[in-house]
Amino acid sequence: MIGKDDDQEGFILRLLVVFLYLGLLTLMTCTASVTALIHNLEIKFIMTEDPDFLSFFEYRFNYTERYYIVQKFGHFVSFFLLAAMLMVFFTSFRCTMAVSLTAAFFTEFAQLFFSRTGCLVDMIYDLMGAGTFLILHLIWSVLNSHFNGRKINTINREVR
Repeated sequence: MIGKDDDQEGFILRLLVVFLYLGLLTLMTCTASVTALIHNLEIKFIMTEDPDFLSFFEYRFNYTERYYIVQKFGHFVSFFLLAAMLMVFFTSFRCTMAVSLTAAFFTEFAQLFFSRTGCLVDMIYDLMGAGTFLILHLIWSVLNSHFNGRKINTINREVR
């Protein structure tokens, strides 16, 4: 959140970016066709009054279709980017993972109310994207602190 060297405007700007991105994810979640949104800029909402909640646990996709890979990669990348933004905002692994998990659940669950196929497997792809960012961030942090420490030790040895 707001650190020692942070100002109010920087905090508000980061918060705004996170909320705008969550709004984009919500738009892509609730529109009737993501393909129509991307290719034709067509936004259309079709509400379902009586969603089939058990379909959340079903998985009926054809792995051989090219679109399948693009769609699942989109899930992965969307939540990878969300985790990156959240990490800048929260600077906490727990908060970033908790918000990513909540967003993954709600975006998939909300699709059941908008004539889309929200499913647990898509939620797993979402979390794989967020988790991949967090793992890479952890590796980067460890390597960065290790090599920065080594440089300091090398400098100290040369100074002595």
